[in-house]
Amino acid sequence: MTIPNGKRNVFALFFLFGFSTMGWVARFPEVKANLHLSNGEFGTVMSSGSVGGVISLLIVGHVVHRYGTTFVMVLSSLGFTFLTGLMVHLTSVPIFLMSSFLAGVCVAAFHISVNAQALHEQERSGEVLVPKAAGLWSLGALLTLLLSGLVTGRVPLVWHIDLLEGFSFLAMLFLIRQMQPFSLQPNKSRSDQNSFTKIFRNFHVNWPISIGMLMGIQLEFSSGDWATIYTKEDLKINAGLATIPYICFILAMIIGRLTIHRFSGRNPIEKLVRIGGITGGSAFIVGLTLSHFLRTNHPLLAFLSVSVGLLIGGFGSSFLGPIFLNAANRASDSPGGVVVGQLGVVNNILTFLVKAIVAWTAQWLSLSVALLIPGFMLIGVSLFSRVTVEEQPKPL
Repeated sequence: MTIPNGKRNVFALFFLFGFSTMGWVARFPEVKANLHLSNGEFGTVMSSGSVGGVISLLIVGHVVHRYGTTFVMVLSSLGFTFLTGLMVHLTSVPIFLMSSFLAGVCVAAFHISVNAQALHEQERSGEVLVPKAAGLWSLGALLTLLLSGLVTGRVPLVWHIDLLEGFSFLAMLFLIRQMQPFSLQPNKSRSDQNSFTKIFRNFHVNWPISIGMLMGIQLEFSSGDWATIYTKEDLKINAGLATIPYICFILAMIIGRLTIHRFSGRNPIEKLVRIGGITGGSAFIVGLTLSHFLRTNHPLLAFLSVSVGLLIGGFGSSFLGPIFLNAANRASDSPGGVVVGQLGVVNNILTFLVKAIVAWTAQWLSLSVALLIPGFMLIGVSLFSRVTVEEQPKPL
C-alpha cells in the first residue's frame, strides 16, 4: 500500500531530525577537547541549548500558526544543521555558548513545526500518526549513533559532522518543498493577528496531561543519561558491551512506536496506557533490582536482568509521550503548534527538576536507587490514563 506524500514526507522528516541532531553526540569528547573544558564546564555550556529550547517552545507555536509549517521548518532546519556543523569547528567558548543557545532555539522550532505538521496530517487522514513518527525519530537517532561509533577514530570530526549535517539539510529541504501542497497553511484571520502579543496571557497548562506525560517519558531520559554508566560502573561490564542494555531499550522504543497502531485499533488507548505503564515500570524495577543483588556473584545474570528490564520498559513507555501529545491536542482549542510548544515548556522545566533529583539521589545514595524513580513514575502513569480517552477529533 502506497503511503500518501504528506504522511510519507512527515515520517522521513522525523527520521532525518533524529539522524541529524544526534549524530554528534557520540563525538562529544572531541568537541569538549576542542574547547579545553572539564566535564562539568562542558555540561554547563551545553545547557545553554536547553535555555534556547524553552524560549523557542514558548514562542514558535504561535509563529507556526501565523506563518505555517513550511516557513518554520525550512528556517529552523537550516539553523540547527548549520550551527551543529559550525560548533565542531569552534575553539572559543563564548562563541560556542551562543551557537549552542541558537541551535537549541532552532531544534525546538523544528520540533514544534514538524509535530504540528504530523498533527495536521493526522487530522486529515483520521489515522494515529504521531507514535509512528516518533518511532522513526528514534530509528534515525539509533542509526546515526551507530554510524558515529563506526567512524570515530577513522574520519575526522569536522568531515563527519559537516557532511552529515549538509546531507540532512538538503534531504529535509527536498522533502519540505515536495510536501508544500499538504503543509499546514498560515492563518490569515484578522482575529489572530495579535496572538503573538498574547503568548503569556494565553499560556495554559493542562496539569493531568502534563504530569502524565512527564511520568511516561522519564525512563527514556534516565536510561539515556545513566543506563550505560550503571552497566559499566556498577555491574563492571566492559565498555564494548556496556551500551547493549541501552540499545535494547532504544530498539524496544522504535518497535513499540512503529507498531502501536496495530494494538490501538483493537483496544481502548487508555487501556494500553495503563498496561504499558504498569508492565513497563514493574519489569524495569524488577530487572534493575535483580541486577543489583546479582552483580557480585553472577555479573552476567545481572547484565541480562537489566537488559530485559530495559527492553520491556522500552516497550511499555514507547508510545506514552506521543499518546499524551495527542490527548493535549484534542483537549485544547489552540492550534497544534501552540499545543506542542506549551506542553514542551512545562515538560522541559519539570524534566530538568526530575533529572536533578535522579542525579543527586545517585550521588547521595546509589545509582540503582536513583533509577527506581523513573520506574515508579512509569507505573504512576496509570493514574492519568483517563485523560487519553479518545473523543471526536477537532474539526479541521
